[in-house]
Amino acid sequence: MKIFFKFLILISFLLLCINKINCLDGDGNPFRMIMLLSAGVNDLGFNNMMNQGRVGVAKDLNIEDSRLVIVDGLNETIALVEPILQNEDIDFIICSSQGHTAACKYFAQKYLNHPTIKTQFLIRGSGSTTANLIQFNYNFASANYMSGYFAGLYTKSKKIGFLSPGSMAKVNDSWVYAFWLGAKQINPSIEFYYYNIGAFLNPDASEAATNDLLDRGCDVIGNTLDDFSSGITIMSRGHRTIGTNGFPQKLIYGEKIIYSYAYNWTKLFLPITKSVKSGNTNNTNGYGDFNLDESKNFFNIEYSYGLDNLTLTKMNQQITYLKSNPRATHPYYCNDFLPAYAKKYNFTLSGVNKSCIDHSTFLKINEPFPGMTFLGIYNISLNEVKFSSSIQNGFSIVTGGLIAVTLIMMIGIIKFSKTSSIRSASPIFLNFILVGGIIVYIGIIVWVGPMSTSSCNARLWLVTLGFSTLIGSLVVKNFRIWLIFDNPELKSIKITNYQLFPWVGACLVINIILMSILTSVGDLKQIDAMNIDSLGKYEFMKVCKMNQAGASTLYTILAYFAALLLVGVFVSWKIRIVDIQEFNESGAIANTLYAISFCLFVIVPLMISPQDKQSETIILCTTGLFITTAALLIIFTPKFWRVFRKGSNESEINYGKKKSSSVATARAESGSKGSNSASGSKKTNRRGNIVSGDFTDDSESSIGNDEDKEIDNAANVTSGAVLAEFTDEASDIDNIELKDIEQHDQFEQSEQPNTTDIKSENN
Repeated sequence: MKIFFKFLILISFLLLCINKINCLDGDGNPFRMIMLLSAGVNDLGFNNMMNQGRVGVAKDLNIEDSRLVIVDGLNETIALVEPILQNEDIDFIICSSQGHTAACKYFAQKYLNHPTIKTQFLIRGSGSTTANLIQFNYNFASANYMSGYFAGLYTKSKKIGFLSPGSMAKVNDSWVYAFWLGAKQINPSIEFYYYNIGAFLNPDASEAATNDLLDRGCDVIGNTLDDFSSGITIMSRGHRTIGTNGFPQKLIYGEKIIYSYAYNWTKLFLPITKSVKSGNTNNTNGYGDFNLDESKNFFNIEYSYGLDNLTLTKMNQQITYLKSNPRATHPYYCNDFLPAYAKKYNFTLSGVNKSCIDHSTFLKINEPFPGMTFLGIYNISLNEVKFSSSIQNGFSIVTGGLIAVTLIMMIGIIKFSKTSSIRSASPIFLNFILVGGIIVYIGIIVWVGPMSTSSCNARLWLVTLGFSTLIGSLVVKNFRIWLIFDNPELKSIKITNYQLFPWVGACLVINIILMSILTSVGDLKQIDAMNIDSLGKYEFMKVCKMNQAGASTLYTILAYFAALLLVGVFVSWKIRIVDIQEFNESGAIANTLYAISFCLFVIVPLMISPQDKQSETIILCTTGLFITTAALLIIFTPKFWRVFRKGSNESEINYGKKKSSSVATARAESGSKGSNSASGSKKTNRRGNIVSGDFTDDSESSIGNDEDKEIDNAANVTSGAVLAEFTDEASDIDNIELKDIEQHDQFEQSEQPNTTDIKSENN
């Protein structure tokens, strides 16, 4: 028994040693192999089958260090692979894709006869070998020929289609010709349609092109692409399909796959890898094709259950024919269509009947043969994602309604321009404010409308000019109120509308200059933007875009508006002392600024946070509507309410009383300083705010006093004089009225008894 156990241990040790020896290269070091793939192995196509070949070789030869590297393109491959070559002892690199060929040739030439780097490279091609370069290829023509042969047998509509990468992927359409020829050989009446996709791997384009071919009536569609997106699209529409990308699709999709061929890369790579592993540098190229020797047969053909025997018989007969005859005599190299085609495109023919071409000439075939309908390079049409029409219509309707209301307000200003409530506020400037609001409203309609370079510029011009007109007119007209009322003795100050127009014009000129700079250097234009918001891969949205100079100018415009608002705040603060309601708009200005500030506090956080373009537009337009509408309502609602309350026939010199402010009282008292008598204090108090008479009198005892009534009358007359000057309607009569009031005050002063004498008499 002990002898038996010792024997088992010895056998196990020997097997372990043999296994270790098999894992070593010719120099006794561990064998390291790398395969380069152009894409991931989940394509269920070329790359997946390549990886299966790598796994099969590593398993059969007990290679422990077998890696997979995904890379494509010359520069990318060199950048990724060369550090590995220089820092690791790599024995064998399989460059599977044509995208790796140039880089691997570069490596082979650079490191040929290198003292330390002994790596051998296996690349796609059929050229000569070197000590470190081996080439492999497979007969893709025979695979596509047999796929077309099956399509010609199976089609019911007699319309078949094909998808190929095309010349954009640096591949001619010789494989398309082989597919068409196979179908034409067995079914001469077929119609054939094909697209170029532009790449070996472009699922979106292949899906869309497949749908187009199905819509044309094609019931069998082949391809030379790396993935199975075309077949999946066909099955999703309820059809059965064929697998022509080298993967055994029947394993995944079962009987929905009526025919498929699969590559067996293990059979091709295994003898080459064995030779490299043994240390041989005199290797031969590899080639995969149909072969009578099953150990060398590169293609595995599978059919769906239920195919008729005639189809299976014809397919097997044709495959046997290809296996049994020299490749140079295969139908895709020799047929009756080639002489005319060769003559047209200056190809060289060979063979006894001069109806054959060699493989290099075959690879040059790119133009369609008669009977092949080339539909061109399939370009996926981009879909425009437009601004929601319901939101656009909603903004347009609401804004249109607000414009109508604003126009009605303008008519009301004209109709009631003689009333004190409207006249005191300068009707022409009120209409300027309303015009500014209308311009902003029009800008908002343009903002949500169809996008173009013109609309991108127009909406900024309209909105900025509108706000400049609105805010500028409001500030300038109240600036006049401040100048008239902000003096202790209320001296007669004449400021006409013509004197104020240049100031409003200056506000607009500054805006126009800044917007002209933005338009000229900002490159503000409409672009088709992709990969923004939640857009799909083939969706775009029209947006407005400007360069950095334009953005800087836009910030300057915003700073200009901020300066206007600050001036408005200052003027509002200065006219707070005016005690006549019709002239005091400090509250309206302040409330308007509060509304704007509220919007800014809400908008700024929203705009800083990530927003899609539609949400951004909604926020901006809603804010513009709110600010403009709130400003107009705050300014005009009190005025029209006073007109409604007092009637349209209201006396133009009948002003409302406003509670006297402490500032107004202080100004009146300061104005009384310097008078020559104590009795002048009462007079000076009236003169300190002569426009409003005793409406600013802090003494309640004055109410009902006959003397005060006389003063009220005088004050009201004076108010009319000031109003006349304020509205640019001053005349000689106004000056006479002012003189009369001054004489009336002097007469009152002379009639006033001396308080010192009265005190003496009482004593």
